[in-house]
Amino acid sequence: MKFTKMHGCGNDFVLVEGPADLSADRVREICDRRRGIGADGILVIGAATGRCWPVTIHNADGSLGESCGNGARCVARYLLDGHGGDALELAFPGGTVTARRDEAGIAITFAAPNAPEAIALNGTRAYRVTFGNPHVVLFVADPAKADLTALAVAARAATGEANVEVARVVANDLILLRVDERGVGETLACGTGACATVAAAACEQPMAERVTVRVPGGDLFVRAGPRTFELAGRAEYAFEGSLA
Repeated sequence: MKFTKMHGCGNDFVLVEGPADLSADRVREICDRRRGIGADGILVIGAATGRCWPVTIHNADGSLGESCGNGARCVARYLLDGHGGDALELAFPGGTVTARRDEAGIAITFAAPNAPEAIALNGTRAYRVTFGNPHVVLFVADPAKADLTALAVAARAATGEANVEVARVVANDLILLRVDERGVGETLACGTGACATVAAAACEQPMAERVTVRVPGGDLFVRAGPRTFELAGRAEYAFEGSLA
């Protein structure tokens, strides 16, 4: 099985052109960072219909995902480089996104989420947001010092399985963010989490047209509109190989 390893701000994936029959055990083996290739997930690219490719998301723990912003940007670059053109569509279980080349790298466009739902978690301001997959965004004084693992456990106990973000709005065009992704753990970046956090922040104050979301792996850029959200950033190759 041939594969390509890619990442978006350190959020890394193994890309495979299907068909690929991957059991949960096999996914865990491949994503293991000591015994396998190492990745936050595996993205299986299906056969295209026109300029639209279906993508199946396998999380590092073997579970299936609904949507993946940085993964979508990686797949988009891989396909644009291989098939040409400047734009395409990717069909995920959580919805179809459009992708294009952008000055920041690769940009993808999602449908805007429903209005975030304000919730309280042990006195912490938080919002529940669905962005193809569920998110819980908590606003804290300093994301770098927050006990993300404990907060993620508490948030999931209260709201169900979700990606959990801890964030601080520094200015209307800058957010600091860390994310604990369900089925993976803390990652260096999360594209849908960046978008969900901008949506939640807009419930508290007016945000700029283009917001930089600073994650441990680098910067992502979000443009929020009434009908669509655009996520942009770099999508990079790591290496290629094959598995028996």
